[in-house]
Amino acid sequence: MEDNPNRLMKTFEKLLSRPLSCLTGVFAALLIFIPLYQRTIGNVFIEELNYVDGTTLIMVGILLLRGIVSRIQDTDLQAFSIAIISALSFVFTFEAIYKLSFYAFPWRMPPGELREFVIQVGIALTVLTGFAFDKFRVTKLTWIFGFVFVAGWIFWLMVGFPQLNDGENFYPAFVKVQFSWDLIYVLNRALKIVLFLIFYSFYK
Repeated sequence: MEDNPNRLMKTFEKLLSRPLSCLTGVFAALLIFIPLYQRTIGNVFIEELNYVDGTTLIMVGILLLRGIVSRIQDTDLQAFSIAIISALSFVFTFEAIYKLSFYAFPWRMPPGELREFVIQVGIALTVLTGFAFDKFRVTKLTWIFGFVFVAGWIFWLMVGFPQLNDGENFYPAFVKVQFSWDLIYVLNRALKIVLFLIFYSFYK
């Protein structure tokens, strides 16, 4: 049986051989623990990052960790690249769908919004790289989460697409439901979590 010093030395050497994965792991841990700490002191949104919701950072951190751990047999650069692709695509997929929901059709967007939408879609589509190189796959869970996400988004639109910033509906509601700010927040976060689970399920 190896003694502890030798085992620690081999672990350290292995970490040094994968610097990108190590740095990504440290960064992911910060993305998880800082928002959790902020929650303990009562901060839902992180002011220093333009009031981003802490749960988004936690989900990004988990996807980064999932990427570097699941691709441990690949090269350091491959694992790092796949982790980054998954995390960025997740964030910008949600943002692109969210923006499109305000206009229904891209050609109705003002030029500035359309330019931003095109960038969001372009980054979101980088997830195809993972499928092209056989690093991602679609499973039963992917389809289940996908169905829940689509159904949930349709429901959000049908109740008027209520917004977090002012608690008001963006559209006239087809289904009359009185939402408090807390319920709007739960609906928003629940859908983002479901999208996160779709991306999480891509990994082999």
